[in-house]
Amino acid sequence: MGYASIEDPSIYVKIPLLDRESTYVVIWTTTPWTLPANEAVCLHPDEYYVEVEVQGEKWILAEKLLERVMAEVEVKEYKVLRRFLGSELEGTKYLHPLLDEVPEHKSHENAHIITCDQGVSMEEGSGCVHIAPAHGPEDFEIGKRYSLPVFCPVEVNGFYTDKAGKYKGMYVRGANKVIIEDLKKKGLLAYESTILHEYPHCWRCDTPLVYRADRQWFLRIEPIKSLILEENKKVKWTPPWAGEARFHNWIANARDWCISRSRVWGSPLNIWTCTKCGHRVCVGSIEELKSLALTPLEDIEVHRPWIDNVRLICPKCRGEMKREPHVLDCWLDSGVAHAASVDYLKDKTLFERLFPYDFITEAVDQTRGWFFSLIFTSVMLFGKAPYKSVLCQGHVLDKLGQKMSKSRGNVVWARDVMEAEGADPLRLYLVMKAAPWESLNFDVEELKSVKRTLNIIFNVFKFASTYMELDKFDYKKYPIDMFIDRLGPEDLWILSRIQTTIEVVTSNIEAYNIHEAAKAVVNFFVDDLSHGYIRFIRRRVWLEEENVEKLMTYSVLYYVLDKALRLMAPFTPHLAEWLYQAFLKRFGNLEEESLFMLDWPSIEPKFLKRELEEGASLLMEALTLVASARQRAKLKGRWPVSDVVIVVFDEELVTKLNAFYKALREQANARNVLITTAIPSVMKLKVKVQESRAKKIVGPKAAKLVELLNKVEAKEVVQGLCTRGRVNVSIEGEEVSLTSEDVEVIGIEEYEKWAFALGKRMLVCLNTTRDRELEAEALTRELVRRIQYMRKELDLKIEDYVDLVIEAEEGALSVLSAKNVDYLMGEVRAKELRMGGKVGLVGEGWYAKEWDIDGLRVKIYMRKSGERK
Repeated sequence: MGYASIEDPSIYVKIPLLDRESTYVVIWTTTPWTLPANEAVCLHPDEYYVEVEVQGEKWILAEKLLERVMAEVEVKEYKVLRRFLGSELEGTKYLHPLLDEVPEHKSHENAHIITCDQGVSMEEGSGCVHIAPAHGPEDFEIGKRYSLPVFCPVEVNGFYTDKAGKYKGMYVRGANKVIIEDLKKKGLLAYESTILHEYPHCWRCDTPLVYRADRQWFLRIEPIKSLILEENKKVKWTPPWAGEARFHNWIANARDWCISRSRVWGSPLNIWTCTKCGHRVCVGSIEELKSLALTPLEDIEVHRPWIDNVRLICPKCRGEMKREPHVLDCWLDSGVAHAASVDYLKDKTLFERLFPYDFITEAVDQTRGWFFSLIFTSVMLFGKAPYKSVLCQGHVLDKLGQKMSKSRGNVVWARDVMEAEGADPLRLYLVMKAAPWESLNFDVEELKSVKRTLNIIFNVFKFASTYMELDKFDYKKYPIDMFIDRLGPEDLWILSRIQTTIEVVTSNIEAYNIHEAAKAVVNFFVDDLSHGYIRFIRRRVWLEEENVEKLMTYSVLYYVLDKALRLMAPFTPHLAEWLYQAFLKRFGNLEEESLFMLDWPSIEPKFLKRELEEGASLLMEALTLVASARQRAKLKGRWPVSDVVIVVFDEELVTKLNAFYKALREQANARNVLITTAIPSVMKLKVKVQESRAKKIVGPKAAKLVELLNKVEAKEVVQGLCTRGRVNVSIEGEEVSLTSEDVEVIGIEEYEKWAFALGKRMLVCLNTTRDRELEAEALTRELVRRIQYMRKELDLKIEDYVDLVIEAEEGALSVLSAKNVDYLMGEVRAKELRMGGKVGLVGEGWYAKEWDIDGLRVKIYMRKSGERK
């Protein structure tokens, strides 16, 4: 069922009270078609009502709504005669407004009375509500309480039956105009207009729905409700509120379950009623059906319409029995899945071993559906909940947060996405985007970034595979335990990080925080491996001779990739399996046919080094800040610098960071790195805040904040930010809190040529002054970058050697020392190198390309030299 805006009649009707001359209760309705089924009028027992004189008549309506109603019905002159509580009229009889048109009402007993209910609204209408028990759940409940007739003159097709009198054969909504005209002729229509309001529609065809009562079959809940509530307390719900609040409340307020439906399709209701004595039989199996059949049954079809023709012999009076003409609610079908799915009726063995089941998951709205039907039937049949833990899932919405539907045209089909972007990117995106129980806004552009992340992961394996293949590495020959005593800090760190990642992923999966588990795996591959460990060990694997350090690196890489790939398998099963076949199985000589035949990884405590993980975290922060300082100074990462000073205001943190000194110096691309607990006394600094940032912090007092920071002791501010995370300053009596994101550090006087970057735990200081030697190193690295690009364009293998000719303007390359040249040739695998101003003809078979390196025109010639020996 859905809702849509629709225009309907809006009428006020005068209901004449019996034995009270010219006295009417004024009701308001937007469904005149329900008036033929009217059996009562309902007032609020504790609200005040008034009897007012209108043109010689007495109208009764709610005091709170009097002025609004009179204005709407365009009555300007009226007089309040008396004021009373709604409960005063309870039980008062009235004359049905359509008694002549629907004569069936003349035979109704205990009907056409004033009732009372706390649910009567004082927000709209007249405060007097027309009650038709056959046409609404609230009306039905009031009818039950007052024992009103449930008079339904409407067929299932929406047309009036013979009992509707004058309106027989009319479509109910089409009868609105006729009914209004009849009320008008009888002088009972106080006012007529229209209203645009939300009304229930069929979700499939958008047809306005008709509420009508019908005779159906129910399962009573009251006898087992308290037990269901107790069993629900034993279930682990994720998130907890879904079970402790939503599901608990649903059970507590649940009414008897209507298990029958007036349809053709579905499991037939298996109840037969005797046409002679009324005795009923609930048939429990096909064998029982055959044994009771009036005529022999052979090839029986147990669905409608065939089952409708099966007659049984009444075991009491031997009369003929007919099946009740209903099918079962499909939720009853799915609600016995706990038994039906394991063929309980034929063999209870498997059921008894598995029941209650460990885990179930579905969308959170199944607290009103499948979760409920399962626990209802399970408690009814077996006295306990059928599941131990439940994971509720949110919904996938469109990128604007709207529900996807064909009618809106905003459906994104999974098949289309998988064909365009792949199944694993889609799977990982859906898992990582939000917690399982939260709804997510699906955006294909975001999914594409996940695809790029998977490319990074793929390239990690490609890097390892390329070099391991060159050296014919076999993990079984060189397992990690062989190198325990030789491992460096970077190796020990990554070995510890994979243990921590195993711990985080496993605990999150067990807690159903699937999104956090997936993020932890991805972060390990991208941040720790790709951006971390592989950067640190890249030079080790470039060594050509068989080297213990290189084999150790391969062993570490294989070990962590093995563990990480197993962790990744549930999130990207296709990619993980492919990488298992292409990498793990190949370089580990594994016998298992599939990755999914391996055990889930477990922690090896001997590799856990928490202090190294914190040190590496400091290292990553330091390198990020170095990059930030370079960006401010417009210095490329390839250009070496002379000095980097890292100030960490904690001796323990300095010790942890110093463990990675070599990696820090290499990755910072600096001649000298100093890690210290205090800003050097000779260094002259000041702190400032950009005015635009200041306005966001203090608004109109921005200029005052800028002026204040110009006067404060910069080193104290920096130390406070790095140790406490924030500093407080006072501006005209207002306390303002600043973080490292608000403040910029700059050098003054002789330190103007230094660049600074302030983080949450440290200050990085970068000397941007460049001498001839640094210029030469920078040029060398720029040349290496271009040559590597050309190697890629020629599709050369890593082991291929090249010959090079480099031309530039006269004297431009003379800055390069022999050390620079050796570095260049080693990096690009060059056997021969000629360079200078004009090196003469190079002949045929060379690939040539011109480059602009910061204004210097360079032409590079390259050809493949020979195979690796």
